[in-house]
Amino acid sequence: MPIIPKASYEIVTPEVISFSSKQAELYNEIIAFVDKIDSFRSPKIHLEQYSLPGDLIALILILSSGDLIGQNVVDLGCGTGRLTLPIKKFFSDRVLGVDIDSDAINHLVQSQKQNLLSLDLLIASVEFLETFNWGKKYQTTFMNPPFGTKRRKLDLVFLKQALKYSQTIISVHKSNPETQKIITQLGKQYEKKVEILATVNFPQFPSFQFHRKCKHYVCVDLLRIAP
Repeated sequence: MPIIPKASYEIVTPEVISFSSKQAELYNEIIAFVDKIDSFRSPKIHLEQYSLPGDLIALILILSSGDLIGQNVVDLGCGTGRLTLPIKKFFSDRVLGVDIDSDAINHLVQSQKQNLLSLDLLIASVEFLETFNWGKKYQTTFMNPPFGTKRRKLDLVFLKQALKYSQTIISVHKSNPETQKIITQLGKQYEKKVEILATVNFPQFPSFQFHRKCKHYVCVDLLRIAP
């Protein structure tokens, strides 16, 4: 089985991730597709808007593909759709993107038209979503939530909403023991187990005026939370 090609990110764990030939081909297709989707043109600091590299998105989607194929998927905090659109194109027939930022949603509307894809889109605050009947419609929630650097533990606000209705959650969080412990405890409250699919260092480039470094690395866990 081919090992994944050299990428912008560094895999911390597991030690080796191997792809089948079909997965390696899909990996490259996802990268090519995602790289055509714009990230935030004017990111809003209070919403902690940032984008993952295209190759990391491809890795995340392939590692979690078993929970995407044939499932109805919600992308909480979908932004401009760099996760939402490839999920729709390569994995799922029905995808709902949710974001509070109307500018990001409008941008996503244009991108879906350009790519001849059809998404369900909702402009709303994740914190105040009415999700009481979502469990009958959506099986998987996929999200790259704010890390909580501007509002502490905002990522957990996203997670708690997803736990209310979703059978399986795939989520990206900053890697640290405290967060892992809190998420594990939350999962137990909903009779779900937390599994770390991978821990990855990825580069972030300056997007705000106060960013001084030309590049710095962020370590994140890709989590699968399921019964």
